[in-house]
Amino acid sequence: MTQQAGKSKFSVQFIAAVIVALIVGVAIGFAASGFFAGPQQGQPQQPAGGQPSASKKVIQIGFTLPLTGELSSIGKIWEKVAQMAIEDLNKEVQAYGYNVEFKAVILDDGTSVEKAVSNVQTLAQQGIKVIIGPAASSQVKAVKSFADSNQIVIISPSSTAPTLAIPDDFIFRTVGSDAGQAKVLATLAFQEGARKVIVFHRNDEYGNAFADFFTREFTQLGGKAVDMPYQAGLSDYAAEVNSLASKVQSEKADAVILIAFDTDGGNILSHAAESNVLSSVRWFLSEGPHGAAELKTPAVGAFAAKVKLLGTRPLFVANPLYEQFKQNLKQRFGVDATVFCDNLYDAVMLAGWAILRAGSNDGNAIRNALVEVAKHYYGVSGWTIFDSAGDKANQDYGVWAIVNTGAGYDFKDVGVFERGQIVFTEKPYP
Repeated sequence: MTQQAGKSKFSVQFIAAVIVALIVGVAIGFAASGFFAGPQQGQPQQPAGGQPSASKKVIQIGFTLPLTGELSSIGKIWEKVAQMAIEDLNKEVQAYGYNVEFKAVILDDGTSVEKAVSNVQTLAQQGIKVIIGPAASSQVKAVKSFADSNQIVIISPSSTAPTLAIPDDFIFRTVGSDAGQAKVLATLAFQEGARKVIVFHRNDEYGNAFADFFTREFTQLGGKAVDMPYQAGLSDYAAEVNSLASKVQSEKADAVILIAFDTDGGNILSHAAESNVLSSVRWFLSEGPHGAAELKTPAVGAFAAKVKLLGTRPLFVANPLYEQFKQNLKQRFGVDATVFCDNLYDAVMLAGWAILRAGSNDGNAIRNALVEVAKHYYGVSGWTIFDSAGDKANQDYGVWAIVNTGAGYDFKDVGVFERGQIVFTEKPYP
């Protein structure tokens, strides 16, 4: 490490510590007032959104996560991140003298719109006013009406559809919308030489919005994009990939832009690897499949090297807190951090401090407190301040590849988006 790098690391960590201290200082005022202090003798210990406890007030935070379904590969990792975040949150607040204990109530939504709605309603019936998730934009869109009507604060760590950037509602997202990522992906593809691309995307809220914004950005750069949606939720995409190959040939395209989740993305790439046509053009991916085990198979890994596959993802650049977070997750659970793990972790921390700052189980008070807490919180995903629509206001983007590590294929960050162009930090493929 260079002297300058060491100085940068110290500065960021010091600033982060000061910011956390500021948040804690504000919140301690509520503890001093007695709301979260130990109960008086003879008074019941009934906290906001929780159940009685013999020693601590219990505050429940709800989670609706994709432990099964199309995002299950990374959803199972997110479950461990949620557990780690709750543990760390409890250590932090109790170190400052709070007589409270946060507990996670995690429900599986199967990456399903219907289950996400059911989970939010179930958690709300238990008196829970803050829910982390759901993951997919189509799910967030589906739960929005209930959340707004019942003042349930929803914090999604991974919903990115620009169509959900709506001010003054109860939906928050600890990640920037795809309006920003679409520009980055378009820049990456154009800079790498693509001029006519097939945009092969999920026919849902996430895929359609991303494709529209990508096409707009790519066209402005001077390229041409041909839209090709595919039905999501299928068990196999062999027929769809065959149609994609035909479209690439007929349009004389030089690249494919894949906007997918993990299980569908992995299945599509496994079939594409068997196609001579699709193995002869470049491939560029959205963040959806990043971290999925399906992309680390030998067949997909070899295909990625052949087509020099590159993807984009939200990533706060040069954040030592994120590097420490990755190490902690690996040491405690034996898993690698995938896309949105850092956004999920920070969502939990923001939720906990917002509840303490609000000093009540009132959804509107928690929403207002969340906005204020986020203004001052620097976490593993970087600055967490929200814009007017409740989305992360400042979002950097990285470029990833699938590389052969010698012990198998794995994901690796190889570049960043900086000042309107892609800057590679290392050569992704030979």
